[in-house]
Amino acid sequence: MSLRRLVLSDKSLAYAPLWTEADGEDAYTRIHVPVEIDGVVYSSLALSGGAYARLPDRHVTFELAFLDQASARRIRLARVDWRDRKGGHSNPRRCGGPWAGRRVPETHHHAFDLNFVEAEERMRRGKLPCAQPVEEPLQSFEDLSRWVGKAFRISNMHVVPPPPWSYDLFP
Repeated sequence: MSLRRLVLSDKSLAYAPLWTEADGEDAYTRIHVPVEIDGVVYSSLALSGGAYARLPDRHVTFELAFLDQASARRIRLARVDWRDRKGGHSNPRRCGGPWAGRRVPETHHHAFDLNFVEAEERMRRGKLPCAQPVEEPLQSFEDLSRWVGKAFRISNMHVVPPPPWSYDLFP
């Protein structure tokens, strides 16, 4: 199946994932769940997510990626960063389009089409370097989850629970 077809296919998560225990000093927590297309679970196609337990309602990432069995290489297909703690980033000039060389805000989408090199049928080198702002106001994790479900064509994103955020001032 081509990378484009993987992205454009209607998908569902194979099961309701659980966030990992927050690890290390940075208290980062993750999910990883295989994706199903047309009733077939593709262990090589997965949704991953990450968040800092100590930063409630900030810096959540969801990424759709494919593991190429031949090269054992992980190919990132799309990512969304919500309320990025670094406040966004600058796109490389080579991205083309209206956001080439410009800074994107803290909530942005590394869309497949911005990062796919059509002539070579491959993704751009790096970790999906090109992004565009998410125009829709995403005020909550639930808003983010709905948006990711639409953007990544995942029908059951609602099964992903919020990260195990700590709202205590003194952890």
